[in-house]
Amino acid sequence: MTCFMLSCLLGAVNTGSIYFKNVNDCLYYSERLSGQTMESEEGIKKYECICKVVPYVNTKKIKVY
Repeated sequence: MTCFMLSCLLGAVNTGSIYFKNVNDCLYYSERLSGQTMESEEGIKKYECICKVVPYVNTKKIKVY
């Protein structure tokens, strides 16, 4: 199954990924989550999310929304 992976980074650290069947759902969450900031000991970090096409996902092992 082809799907779209929402991958989010906080600074340089990957905070997680979620898989979607529909590109519009992936883009919706990417727009809503990107640009948020978080204060830490190292300073202010910006949350950035992107959508990537994943050509094949084993749906028995990965939940696709």
